[in-house]
Amino acid sequence: MIRAVLLDLGGPVLDEDAEYEAWARFLRGALAAEGIVVPEEEFAREVRVGIARCDPNAHLSAVWSFVRPDVDRFLRIRTAFREHSRALGATLPGVEVRPEAREVIPALAARYPLAIAANQPVTVLPLLEAAGLLRHFRWQHVSEGMGVAKPSPLFFRMVLDGLGVEPKEAVMVGDRLDFDIFPARLVGMKAIRVLVGPYAGQEPISPFHVPHRTVPTLSELASTLASFL
Repeated sequence: MIRAVLLDLGGPVLDEDAEYEAWARFLRGALAAEGIVVPEEEFAREVRVGIARCDPNAHLSAVWSFVRPDVDRFLRIRTAFREHSRALGATLPGVEVRPEAREVIPALAARYPLAIAANQPVTVLPLLEAAGLLRHFRWQHVSEGMGVAKPSPLFFRMVLDGLGVEPKEAVMVGDRLDFDIFPARLVGMKAIRVLVGPYAGQEPISPFHVPHRTVPTLSELASTLASFL
């Protein structure tokens, strides 16, 4: 019996393509400032390679491929990138709620207790509230507010404890094999992968990275959850 659904935000609920594009532009600019000019498609290709192998940060992995073996260059770019990412997180420019999420989340909340399970800044919560979706979640904390992030098993234990359910009674829904599917399975949850966004290009690197179910969008989630009954 499924008693709760944990839902990732970036990817399944939020279209973050504009943010990823901003990251790539910034990093290509940072590389250029170091005297390394990288065409847009070449950088994008390296990011896709990092995503496919489940690299935790495919954009920094791409940077290393162009600066290696120069650690000092890499650290300068990484430090600047972290500052840039924090600045973007304050306003989330271009990040939008997917149309299907506006329909699916209220319907799911009528059947299951829902929890946000996302590595996000707290600034994402007003975005959900403005879309009329935040009230449908019983657990309304994100990683910044929790002090713990995915893929830490503690992140998932905190959410499950907040909902008052055991891992075997919950399903994690997300787009990343490394940050969603793998840790959810590790703690004993069912896991559903949503094939949206750039992480649709990830390939499983262990049996624990293989989801129990896969759906193309959130629109197919309700029927897939019913298949666990």
